[in-house]
Amino acid sequence: MAARRVTIVEIAQRVGLSKTTVSDALHGGGRVSPATAAKVAAAARELGYVTNRAARQLRGRSVGAFGIYIPPIARNFNFYMEFAFGAAHGSAEHDADLTLFARDADVGPRHFQVDGVLAVDPLPGDPMLQRLADAGIPMVTAGRPPEALADAVAAVIEAPHSDLARLVLDHLHQCGYRRPAFVGSDRQFYSSWADDVRQSYLDWCATYLTEPSACDCPLDATAEELGAAVRSAVAPTDVDALVCAPQGFAGRAIGILESVDRHVGPGFGLASLSSDPTTELSNQRITAVDLAPWTFGREAVNLLAAVIAGEPRPYLNRFEKVAIRKAGESTGRPWASE
Repeated sequence: MAARRVTIVEIAQRVGLSKTTVSDALHGGGRVSPATAAKVAAAARELGYVTNRAARQLRGRSVGAFGIYIPPIARNFNFYMEFAFGAAHGSAEHDADLTLFARDADVGPRHFQVDGVLAVDPLPGDPMLQRLADAGIPMVTAGRPPEALADAVAAVIEAPHSDLARLVLDHLHQCGYRRPAFVGSDRQFYSSWADDVRQSYLDWCATYLTEPSACDCPLDATAEELGAAVRSAVAPTDVDALVCAPQGFAGRAIGILESVDRHVGPGFGLASLSSDPTTELSNQRITAVDLAPWTFGREAVNLLAAVIAGEPRPYLNRFEKVAIRKAGESTGRPWASE
């Protein structure tokens, strides 16, 4: 037999308040003092009260779910999986489910049954982003949106990618490496992150009067495609380090570098700007940036929840809980402590 549901009326009788006051205290409505809210919450716990989400959604015309959209080309990467797990945890903390929009925009009719959406690394020309914008759903992006969609986005959260790239390059320089090469993602995945780290590399080379040696590569590069990009980037004989932007590229590059007699270690530096936890963060030969994707996803959802609730938030928000683990170190530490 199903357990009987405790009602607001019973809580009101327990604490000697009206059911309207009790409802406001439980659901954050009206003007209820902190002392009264605490009294009601304690009584609710004692009686075993469970919120009726469906009724609350009907009253507030909410769905009780957030959406998350990740570009199809990036969904197999560990970063996005961990980001989504963090976003799911954050959604649960706001008593909401998380819905992954997995279909492409051109597959069937689309109705977005969510209260708001989190778009991760939004790409120029993505038709799904346009459909989300046209639907008028409150939208937060992790990474700056394309200019054409900027007005449809309520707020942005992003990691300090440019700062991190410069810190990594400066560290390589301090270690004696004078001409680092760079491998980034090509135009199939040219998010604000991809643009920021590439431009930071070019700016750093200009500052140090170093000739750039940069190559682009598909985010989902085959072994042959990545091999060609790495070999081209390190072809100049005075290149003495390699910085890889996409997750996993640095770990995959080690064997390619060995094949052209570039041995990662004191004589040749290697860095990842978006590190895979298995192949890069755990490899002490690689200077690795940890973007803390789980925490990033949770904070992104917190921003989305605030936007949906109408709380004032700046348009551009920084996610600072990132770390750099230098080659030879066993643990990371915040980049800001540099």
